[in-house]
Amino acid sequence: MNTKHNGINPPFEVFQPGRQQIPFVFACPHSGRVYTRAFLESARLDPISIRRSEDSFVDELFAAGSDLGAIVLKANFPRAYVDPNREPYELDPGMFDGPLPSFINARSPRVAAGLGTIAKVVRDGAEIYSQKLPFAEAQHRIETYYKPYHARLRSLLEETQARFGAAVVIDCHSMPSSARGAQSPDIVLG
Repeated sequence: MNTKHNGINPPFEVFQPGRQQIPFVFACPHSGRVYTRAFLESARLDPISIRRSEDSFVDELFAAGSDLGAIVLKANFPRAYVDPNREPYELDPGMFDGPLPSFINARSPRVAAGLGTIAKVVRDGAEIYSQKLPFAEAQHRIETYYKPYHARLRSLLEETQARFGAAVVIDCHSMPSSARGAQSPDIVLG
């Protein structure tokens, strides 16, 4: 885990081959492991507990994609900080110290589970924050990390589409090897 005092810069990295040879973009949205000091100080959990929400090292598993002629996009920010696999404003009003704007989606199943754009809990259900957040903090994370990540993903897909006539995004994640006592498959496509 890396910690930074004044933010996560850059918010993401792109690994491109010398020449893209296949129409694939591998996206690793939950591999980020750069934590701001302010985020860690606002948490009630220790850093190891917070890291349970990472798809740890998935970016390293797919890094060779660029050697094979594909593009790899890796988030540097952790999903516990802001989750790019959500709607931009999928937020739990109970996490914030004041009313939220009407455009917020507070009714999704992910928000109900504590896993909105700004997560309330880590993977095992433990609450992350020691106190309520100002909405301005959510806006900062969305504008500074979430939106630039999606803008870059969109541009990579548009460039790939223009080059090949098609573009395939493979969103790369990890899952527990077993759940509820049952063995999980090694690879899931969907």
